[in-house]
Amino acid sequence: MRLARPIYESVPLVYAGIGAVAILIAYLDPEGPRTVLAFSIGLIGETAALTLFLRRQDYRARLREYRGETLERSEFNL
Repeated sequence: MRLARPIYESVPLVYAGIGAVAILIAYLDPEGPRTVLAFSIGLIGETAALTLFLRRQDYRARLREYRGETLERSEFNL
């Protein structure tokens, strides 16, 4: 499934926002099982956001490093 570029670029920010709100809810209401659930959702959201951000950063760095050009036979010194 392909997403429009603005939506695709904002997904990590949405995940980070959801995670931050969930952790804030866990902080403001520190009693009961809701706290554990909210903190778990927050931690998963923050981890997902960081993972997406780092994978995209790595992909773009590799794309700049390797532009898809093929090596010529003369470069192999055969």
